[in-house]
Amino acid sequence: MPQDFESPFLKVHSSEWIAANDLAFAIYDKFPVSKGHALVISKRLIATWFDASGAEQAAMMSLVGEVQRSLDERLHPRPDGYNIGFNIGVAAGQTVPHVHIHVIPRYHGDVTDPAGGIRHVIPGKANFLCRLPAGRKPSGVAISTGYPGDRLWSEISIRLPGAREVDILASFVLLSGLDIIQEAIFAALREGTQVRVLVGNYLYISDPAALRRLHGARGIRPIAVRGAVGRDAESAVSAGVVPSEGVANFGQVGGHARDRKQQSF
Repeated sequence: MPQDFESPFLKVHSSEWIAANDLAFAIYDKFPVSKGHALVISKRLIATWFDASGAEQAAMMSLVGEVQRSLDERLHPRPDGYNIGFNIGVAAGQTVPHVHIHVIPRYHGDVTDPAGGIRHVIPGKANFLCRLPAGRKPSGVAISTGYPGDRLWSEISIRLPGAREVDILASFVLLSGLDIIQEAIFAALREGTQVRVLVGNYLYISDPAALRRLHGARGIRPIAVRGAVGRDAESAVSAGVVPSEGVANFGQVGGHARDRKQQSF
């Protein structure tokens, strides 16, 4: 640390502190990465966490908990999670040589894939669950080979929490498939998510029992499909599985969920 360094944190007036104790104080970050982003800072000018005394470290960590509880009460919507951390040294991204802990509220849908959390400091190595086998190069084309060996559902399901609308397009529906996805879908419904299901009858294998389960789920609007995807939509209507206004002409299958920030996949 330069001898003439003046910490910008120590220039913040105590009236702007959101919490404090004998050895540390907390302020809002002036360049927040999320709503409520706060910093817990030592009152003594010290460069890094490892330069702080045990008492100073304990004081800062105590304030981390106090700030988290305060943010939970003040912020609307309430944060769904937090990232807590600090940078030590220029190589680790520290830009102000005065120890400070980041308290970063997180919200469902604020990034496309949050898996890995703090591991995102090294781009491409955050989500260790998606590492390629040794010697395999990334491909520009991904082909779904089916559950459970394929991770398509895991990629979709992590985007459901916090989604505002979910559209599911399928060429057919079976009870075995519903058994895999219904827990996450019904959980989204309980959170107020609007769910639309567009299903055809490819190869005439859609199970009427599966359609009835979808139709009976509160908040789901099933849509049977005639034409390119399947010709038995009328039978689903006549059986009372799908309302007559729910028949449409579509021929594509796929899926997406629009979260509160209108991100899609």
